Amino acid sequence: MMKGEGRMDSQNRTAAQPHERKPEAGAEQAARVKFGIRLKFSLAIISLVVTIIISITLIFIWRETNILNNRVKQMWERETVHLAITAQDIGVQDISLIDAIKDLKTFEYIKYTFVLDKKNIIQQGFDRRRVPRGGIGSVFNDKIDRHLAARNDREPVQLQKVPDPNEPGGELWDFSQTVLDKIAGKKLGTVIIGMSDIVISKEILDLKLIILSISLGFLGISIVVAVVLATLTTRPVKALYKGAEIIGKGNLDYRIEIKSRDELGQLANEFNLMTAKIKEAKEKEIASRIMEEQLEMAKDIQEGMNPIAFYNKNGIQIKGYTKAKESVGGDYFDYIDIDENKVGALISDVSGKGIPASLIMVMIRTVFTSYISRKDVSCAGVVRAINDAMSLELAFDRFATMFFMIYDRKNEELSFSNAGYGPLLCYRSSMKACTHTQLEGVPIGIDEEYEYKQARVKLNPGDLVVLCTDGVTEMRNAQQKEYGQKRLQNLLVNNYELDADKFVELLVQDLEKFRGSEPPHDDTTVLVLKRTA
Repeated sequence: MMKGEGRMDSQNRTAAQPHERKPEAGAEQAARVKFGIRLKFSLAIISLVVTIIISITLIFIWRETNILNNRVKQMWERETVHLAITAQDIGVQDISLIDAIKDLKTFEYIKYTFVLDKKNIIQQGFDRRRVPRGGIGSVFNDKIDRHLAARNDREPVQLQKVPDPNEPGGELWDFSQTVLDKIAGKKLGTVIIGMSDIVISKEILDLKLIILSISLGFLGISIVVAVVLATLTTRPVKALYKGAEIIGKGNLDYRIEIKSRDELGQLANEFNLMTAKIKEAKEKEIASRIMEEQLEMAKDIQEGMNPIAFYNKNGIQIKGYTKAKESVGGDYFDYIDIDENKVGALISDVSGKGIPASLIMVMIRTVFTSYISRKDVSCAGVVRAINDAMSLELAFDRFATMFFMIYDRKNEELSFSNAGYGPLLCYRSSMKACTHTQLEGVPIGIDEEYEYKQARVKLNPGDLVVLCTDGVTEMRNAQQKEYGQKRLQNLLVNNYELDADKFVELLVQDLEKFRGSEPPHDDTTVLVLKRTA
């Protein structure tokens, strides 16, 4: 795994070598986040609100349009029936129908009205269309097929929608009703009313404008609320990021002010505690030893974050070991009881070395210890929670590999999730050999939306799991040969009977023997889990 170079210069060294500050400043500018969480959070809320508003607007317009169409249809069906009843009472040839037709003519959107006798001869009516259809006393024919000859029974009003010749793209709603004799029930004629849909189109257009105006108003309010909400929500995160950046530059007087009691508040307290102790160490020592003393203090704090005790409980043994290449590093391991049946263990390797890597390691630990306090945790859930928190804070050149596992004594299974770590190395007592279980997963901080998977393997008595960072397998000797995975497996096969703490001790001794006088090139961390019963 590639590692970024950590900044380890003290203030005195910086003053003595000012030319070294320029490349660091350029690197810091390049590492700045291009799209902040405030912008991302605002865009997410705005996108959701816009989707909801558009959906509601379209549904509302569709509903109101249908209601309006139905109301107009019912209204003019009643008018058609009324005209048919009038013709039925006084006869289709009675001159009194002229008044009823004149009343209909006052509506500009009524394009035509006809009263026909049983032979479809026009008795009364008017027509505003520019189409040939004959005059009063002539046979009615306007090219619309209403099946008038076949309509002799008491049928409901027939509605047809046909193109409007006077309005391009418009429609005519053609209502027709058969007029029957009250006593004999025989057909006396037909009444026809043609209405332009322009009145409906205008009403719908006005309705759309009103709804769109209201929607735009809500959208504007939503954008303002989204920005305000995003600002309030991300303010602690930005304060934490700013504090981490300032502290990383060496301003140990800075204190992160976050009053919340969640993970971010705990993380701020961790930062403040660590920087306060480092500053205290700097003030006690002479100028030539300031950096050495503050790094020693930070080392003590960081090493205190890793569990020291040998875990040996109910048939499970766990032991870990870590040593930073410099005073502090980015490697981290932890193990903790989740409940009476489950125990969890984690190992992590942050890119880079020194103080920047150790600060990210503290952030990972804070999120992990906060999340693991829940009782319903899962391997994928823990890794996903750490990735969600760290993706918001890490610059584009920072990431961390991680492997988290949970052993369940109840079902004798080991569940695990992998974030760019590598295969699970396990010695199988039944096979007298080592196995590798592969599970894909990207490192922490690379993709904030990545869905981590979870796998399970059976763990039998005598089985032993070994996890280590690449500082172990890539350890080099004076001949620049690497320790390697094969040597680690041989050591495991030949010493599988040892307890977890004894095997860790043996592995550390073998690493030191192999390395000789060659200084380590990376942080070294080992985590061993063994089932004994």
